[in-house]
Amino acid sequence: MKKMSFLTILAASVLAFSACNDDEGTPDSIIKNRDLTITNKVVSTEFVGNGAQWGGYDVVPTWFDGQTTLSEADWQKLFHRIDYMRPPFIRVCVSSGWAYEQNDNPADYKDEKVTSLYKMLDYAQEKNIEIVYGEWGHEYVGDDIASIDMDWMQRSVIFLNHLVNDKGYSCIKSVNIVNEPNGNWSSTNGNYEVWKAVQEAYLVEMAKPEYNLADMKLSGPDIAAFNDATLKDWITDAAADLNDDIVMYDIHVYPSQSNVRNGGFTDMLLGYKAEVPEGKRIFLGEIGFKYDATKEDGAVVDDVLNNENIDAIAADPYAGDDSNMMIYKAFYGIDMADAIIQSMRAGFSGALIWGMDDAMYNSPDGDNPDWNTKKLKRWGFWNILGEELCGTPEDEEIRPYFYTSSLLCRYFPAGSTIYDIELPNKKGVRAIMGEKDGKYTVAIVNSHYVTYPINLKSDFLSSLTMDKYTYKSNADGTFVGVVDENGFAAPAEKAMSVDFKSGVQMTLEGESFILYTNME
Repeated sequence: MKKMSFLTILAASVLAFSACNDDEGTPDSIIKNRDLTITNKVVSTEFVGNGAQWGGYDVVPTWFDGQTTLSEADWQKLFHRIDYMRPPFIRVCVSSGWAYEQNDNPADYKDEKVTSLYKMLDYAQEKNIEIVYGEWGHEYVGDDIASIDMDWMQRSVIFLNHLVNDKGYSCIKSVNIVNEPNGNWSSTNGNYEVWKAVQEAYLVEMAKPEYNLADMKLSGPDIAAFNDATLKDWITDAAADLNDDIVMYDIHVYPSQSNVRNGGFTDMLLGYKAEVPEGKRIFLGEIGFKYDATKEDGAVVDDVLNNENIDAIAADPYAGDDSNMMIYKAFYGIDMADAIIQSMRAGFSGALIWGMDDAMYNSPDGDNPDWNTKKLKRWGFWNILGEELCGTPEDEEIRPYFYTSSLLCRYFPAGSTIYDIELPNKKGVRAIMGEKDGKYTVAIVNSHYVTYPINLKSDFLSSLTMDKYTYKSNADGTFVGVVDENGFAAPAEKAMSVDFKSGVQMTLEGESFILYTNME
């Protein structure tokens, strides 16, 4: 290697310092390409909120003899964490075998089947959290998926009526019957006409006078999309056939990291949003990452992560095949923040993260699945049964991606108006702003590895006193971010003056997230 003189090194250092700290002589085009400009362009109104999938715990009575649900200590730990997260929106799904079985009399519902569900809905009702309630699939006669089992249909609606009217869970605002109907894993086996028939039959049953459910609406079509908008016809067909009965449209997305970080994810979401009828909203009914979902440019990273995920599952005796072991890595907090911010920028009214807790669902893999297996769907913010089920108390600890996800739930409340932010031409940089009751939140993510100088500004906001949260993913899987004694995100700076008129100069590090808010 050619040696450099001390003067050469010194000169290079001075030039580098000058480039970072002095814009004198820098072309205007370069300076302007640092601007994140908050505009008064409204992206969406009546934001329903970001949240998570929460439900299940159905197999707990099988895992622990004599125990119908989680321990009260575990429930209180869950509630404390969700209290911090403050999700305005949650999805809860059941199936007949895990809830109401063959009974059509609410007095016959068995405690071990409904106790956990009641606990979650009690919490949601108390905290005014909107619930989209659903069933995993429809039941049918024999092998004919088009022959709907009307006895099941009646029992299902009786149970829904019990929840809404007998138990008083007015937090249930819509029903989502049949999970991911476009898939061959679904009860509809990808058949749109069967899905439509189930929805229509459910609406007819709910409208009967013996219930008080005539005003209950659907959400759907709940299709599973991955990295493109090739399933738009499910939205257009549902709109043509059922729009009056659909209160919100939704899709599930499990993109690759490359698609999100390259920004193609936004284009995909805009493709679905464009098919939603005017005046109706669309949300992400599930959001998570699957790193083997595409072979697009840059997907070599996804292949590496996919192989790492496979190895991590194999090394964990409690991880089922349907697991994302990257939940233990800090970069997943960046990936999730990037995806959620892109969904908000695309005009989606909310995003539900899959999922709240590992212990909700087990993963009965293979051709002859064991439905009582202790292998889990590891996707959660934690495993609340780490100690009891797995013998690893540390697995109950909060995982890194809760940091960014909880902030995007907490500080973008239901009813927010979402505003566009003009972005510089810098790979991986995304931002969005929410306002409610005269209070503001600005979220910024840089999912690229490069650090950028950024100027956050606005022509219509002046100076505000705001708290600032920061999160930086490290290469070793850890993160830099302030947490309190509970492990919850805490401000890096409190009550700082943010002058949007003059511009807020910042260094936006690679794989980092910043959130400013003056909301409580």
